[in-house]
Amino acid sequence: MYNKLIDHGTPVVAEEERTAAICTKEQASKLVIAAKGFVLIIDLEKGTSKQVFFPLENKEYPFASFSSGGLFYTGAGKMLLVLDPFKECFVDYQVIENGEEIVGFSFAEDSEGMIYFTTYPHCHLLSYDSKSQHVVDYGSMHAEEKYPGTVALDTHGWAYMGIGTEKRDIIAYHLITGQKKSLLSTHQRQKGAGYVYLGNDGTVYGHIEASDLKNVLTASQWLKFSQGECNPAADVAPSSFVGTGFQKVHFPDESNYQIEHYSLSEGLVQISHKDSGIQKTIHLIYHSEGAELSSLFLAPDGFIYGTSMHPLQFFRYDPTKNSLQNFGALEKGGGGNICAYASHENLLVGVAYAGGKLYVHDLDQQSSIPRLVLEEDQIHRPRCALALSGTKEVIWGGFPGYGLVGGALAIYNMDTEKQVVIRNEDILPFHSTICLSELSNGDIIGGTSVEAPGGAVSKEQDARLYVLDRTTMQLKCSFVPFKGTREIIAIYTDMYNRVHGVTGLGMYFIWDTEMNSILSGKDLSSYGEPIRSGFVYDEPNHTLYCLMSDALIAIDVKQPCPEPILKKGLEAKASSGTVLFNGRVYYGSGSHLYSVSIE
Repeated sequence: MYNKLIDHGTPVVAEEERTAAICTKEQASKLVIAAKGFVLIIDLEKGTSKQVFFPLENKEYPFASFSSGGLFYTGAGKMLLVLDPFKECFVDYQVIENGEEIVGFSFAEDSEGMIYFTTYPHCHLLSYDSKSQHVVDYGSMHAEEKYPGTVALDTHGWAYMGIGTEKRDIIAYHLITGQKKSLLSTHQRQKGAGYVYLGNDGTVYGHIEASDLKNVLTASQWLKFSQGECNPAADVAPSSFVGTGFQKVHFPDESNYQIEHYSLSEGLVQISHKDSGIQKTIHLIYHSEGAELSSLFLAPDGFIYGTSMHPLQFFRYDPTKNSLQNFGALEKGGGGNICAYASHENLLVGVAYAGGKLYVHDLDQQSSIPRLVLEEDQIHRPRCALALSGTKEVIWGGFPGYGLVGGALAIYNMDTEKQVVIRNEDILPFHSTICLSELSNGDIIGGTSVEAPGGAVSKEQDARLYVLDRTTMQLKCSFVPFKGTREIIAIYTDMYNRVHGVTGLGMYFIWDTEMNSILSGKDLSSYGEPIRSGFVYDEPNHTLYCLMSDALIAIDVKQPCPEPILKKGLEAKASSGTVLFNGRVYYGSGSHLYSVSIE
């Protein structure tokens, strides 16, 4: 069952840098960069680096960090981590079992040296005593929002938490009395994020004008916070944090160095001395298992294309020569990934997270990388793309940005490089289209999700299939295949205009568009989880393949009521898919590219 599996290698051997901090001790400075599963300790004087892995084989992502007293604080998954970079080891780690998914979403310190940190998704506030290693959980600071992006303490026992993103807020909490209150009025609680920080003058500052967790550095009206209240601030003192989002660097005042740039994927740190201004580049050495792969695509030129995730790097695999080529990072790619592809003649279109980026790659220019053409935040998290037959148009869809429910569709014209956006309100309100197909008459089939991965509250219960009139782009019909299904992961239209689909829970079904009825349904969850872009069609054999995480399923579409059967068990678990070429199904398993024979 497991025969003929081939490991084609790791297309992208790199890691994404996350948060960082400079730690100082006796006038020595070390930069600590946190990444998935490890930290990299860089001696800024010697230019050397030391990789230290998280305890208990923890391979989760960190989101924030802090430096105090020569120690480095971060979190990964449910684990709080305390590192001594001068001893090059973790001096404490604690698994926080309070029902939260992410520990250490933001960090701060009070005047007594107590460390405070937050958690996702219920915005807990916790403290850590570095002397006793005791943790106190003050509970949830917000009943609705999920993202406690910033936290700061004043000298009067008050903690302030900046929260986003569906309805921004700033919460004030008194550590002794337990008094908790919002500092925003009802009309101020709009989409966006509250932002707070401790200035180097000991005052807490912030504002409520951020559109998201990253765009926090500018505001027309700054605020200062004290004794549980806020008032307008004429001037603000600088923060000890530089940067935004999950790549902020914490600089203690006593550090002699500035970090100009750092990148694990590039393998370097660029620093400058505060006094002399002398700059230097430190090259980093670390071990990486490689970046996880996203969706794959077989282009008309016969190559298989894909990207990695965290960091996003673009690669090509030649299945005839069994050779990999990594083209590197894409413009504004960051830690995202190309989630879906479509092609027409010599042009390959890829749509990417984050920010709804659309890239175009000229297949005739084999040495080039995709060009960023546009960004559409109404499809912040793309999930699907389809080249419309008889046109040079690509339709694509996905989830919206933070704090929103229901993503848009967009139709991109390859000739004009313009596009038309169709709001979810004009198709199915509060739904996001995450898979697409086409009927023989050109009408468009869409499968939806009612999830809201950007932190908003879902407003619908059941995912739907729908039909759009290709000429008018008006909704013809829609229905719920199965009650309680939150997502339809993938769909494929066969030669009889039957739509094959698989739900997020692994239910396979066939929709007869002529009869407008479900022909069959079968639970495939015993074969693992469904893989996005998991359908591929073998035309000579009239066989549709469905990739699950643990198995390859075969469906004979010639049958009046096709029955999915196990074709292959997968020795290497699938995490991304899917390409069929020359009798082999190619898929991603973590950072590796695998293929398995369909024979």
